[in-house]
Amino acid sequence: MRVATLAIAFALVGAAAAAEVEGQNLSMAPSDPAPRYAFNRVSDGFLRLDNVSGNVAYCAPTSAGWACQAVPEDRAALEKEIARLQDEVASLKQEVASLREPAPPRPPADLTPPGQAPDTAQLRADIARAKVAVKNAWERLVDMITSFQKDMMRKS
Repeated sequence: MRVATLAIAFALVGAAAAAEVEGQNLSMAPSDPAPRYAFNRVSDGFLRLDNVSGNVAYCAPTSAGWACQAVPEDRAALEKEIARLQDEVASLKQEVASLREPAPPRPPADLTPPGQAPDTAQLRADIARAKVAVKNAWERLVDMITSFQKDMMRKS
């Protein structure tokens, strides 16, 4: 009795070890590629989608076994949508082309008020005053920098 119990225990340990090794081998095996067909249940059969070509077939049991028939496409609806999209593309191309056309030339703008000619003498006087103002500002800036440098030299 004791020998039989010991034999059963060894058998169980051996089976567990074998199952563990087999499980490791399965986990190391490369994963299978995606299946070619995907099936979806419908009322009295299946729809089969070919994952490679995209074709759809209706599969149902017949008297001779299972048979799959290609699902007809609504070609008229597809043609209508294609025509609509082609018209839309053509109109968009025309709109883009119109946006790329150069704008019409602008008429020359005369900025002087009507009846008044620019006074060149006044413009020259204004320019001369501006030159004097810039020159005075520059001289003051140079004086400030030199006095700052002198103050720094005295402190060090």
